[in-house]
Order: sequence, then structure tokens, then C-alpha cells
Amino acid sequence: MISSEPWKSEIGNLYKEMYPALYAYALRILGDHALAEEAIQDAFCIACTKREQLLSDPKPQAWIMLTLKHVMQNMLRAQRKLQRMLFSSEGKDLPIEGPELLSVDLLFRDVSDSEEFRLLKRLALERCTISDLAQELGISVEACKKRVQRARKRLQKRLKI
Repeated sequence: MISSEPWKSEIGNLYKEMYPALYAYALRILGDHALAEEAIQDAFCIACTKREQLLSDPKPQAWIMLTLKHVMQNMLRAQRKLQRMLFSSEGKDLPIEGPELLSVDLLFRDVSDSEEFRLLKRLALERCTISDLAQELGISVEACKKRVQRARKRLQKRLKI
């Protein structure tokens, strides 16, 4: 099927041509297959949004590569911010919204199914208080604090932070 809009086929051809190099680059920087694919998809979503700018550029391959670089920088920045929130008591002061909140399970998917991660996520991202969490778990506030402390240590070790 031939696209009625020429820019779609041009960007599609660019995607096919560049995907192997973009994937290798993203995988090297992000160290994760799913994150690398996600970054490439985000870069091409931006390319479609800014298609006039991309297609008028004398080097569209360089434009895409630079866009991917910025997307990956944003992903890594979001991951560091989320790590600070999960592993520091000051995390509640850091605002989180939109895509960062949606991508937390993707960024930490290797541990997101663990009880420790769910506990810290509930505390840091869902703004649950220690006393509320203790009540939900049916334990004392002190026991909950200790559980959170242990969870942070175990997850830091698993994530090699």
C-alpha cells in the first residue's frame, strides 16, 4: 500500500535504513533492549511531529541521531530522578508527573515485580505515608520503617546503585 502522504514513506524509509545503527547506539547507552526500542520509537514520534524540520534538513540521519540522543538523555535523567525518589527520604519533595510516572515500570521492569519495589513505589511515587503504609500492612510504624530501609538496601544492591 502506497501512502497518500509522501512524508510518511520518507520517514519510513529513514526508519528502515537507520534502525540497526540506532538500535546499536541506544542499546550501548541504555543497556536494555526494551528501553532502546522505546527510545527509537520516541525519536521517530518526534520526527513525525517535526517532519518539515526533519525533511528539510540536509542530513536527516544526523537529525534523527541527535533526536535519539536527546530522548535517551531524558530517559536517563528520569531514571536518576526516580531512583532518588525511591531511595531517599527526601524523595517526596521531587515532583513527578506525566511520562516519567508512566515509564517507571519500564525503567525498573527488572525489579518492578518485587515486593520491595512495590513498597517503595507506593511510598515515594504514590505519596503514601509510613503510617498509612504500616496500617495497610498491619504492622507498627517502626516495623514499616525498618521494612522500607531493608527494601531500599536490597533494591539498591539489585540495581547496582
